[in-house]
Amino acid sequence: MSKKQAPEAQSSPEQPAELGRRKFLGTAAAAAVAVVGVPSLLAACSDTGTEPEAAGDKRVAADGPRASLAGGRDPGVTLHYMLAATIGTSTDVKVPALEKGTTTKYLQRVVTDVDRTGTGLATILRASYKFADGTTAVVVVQDGNGRAWPARTVSKQSDLAYAMKDALATNPLHVGVLRDSLTAGNAVVALSKSSVVAFRDGVASDYYGNHLDLASRGFCDVFNTTVAGIKLASTMRDLNRC
Repeated sequence: MSKKQAPEAQSSPEQPAELGRRKFLGTAAAAAVAVVGVPSLLAACSDTGTEPEAAGDKRVAADGPRASLAGGRDPGVTLHYMLAATIGTSTDVKVPALEKGTTTKYLQRVVTDVDRTGTGLATILRASYKFADGTTAVVVVQDGNGRAWPARTVSKQSDLAYAMKDALATNPLHVGVLRDSLTAGNAVVALSKSSVVAFRDGVASDYYGNHLDLASRGFCDVFNTTVAGIKLASTMRDLNRC
């Protein structure tokens, strides 16, 4: 894949949507306010709704990116800012600007020189996206020299749970993995602090182009849906963690 940086215009979102398209923000902001400080609330990873689930929805699912990520004017740009606002908050991870892909519209590199972080991220992050508007993107986890980190072999539940822990170990939005993730048949669930993240999104945004969302929902958008048949998900902080 080419390492040539995409032109500046391609790595910057379009102008914010008009005020008449702010319905999404209203429900997202309301949900965020409602759940901060409520550790037991689960933020589901849904690909069917056009808005975040209501504050009372406690489902955990991991069925793909939701409409807020897939429906932007340029969802590849939204993906970049989503990654920067979540994965990119780690002290040992960098999310550089989008590049042109060779077989996809976009290439997004995620860079770390820490092997446990690198192999963990390569295991839990989605490697490719195809959005409803036809936009395509690939995500490559690599070290500073351009060497791709390999995904880990997952042969049992704990392999994936500890890959999740290692991938997010230095992330200030992350507080561990739900202990129930170690039980076969359960989803591996990352635990996020009661945090709201802001990132750019050309459609699902406020007047200034800032999209506000729960950190746990942002993680859902960039995680693999499944690894070795095991679902991945994210939820708010819970004391029952490992």
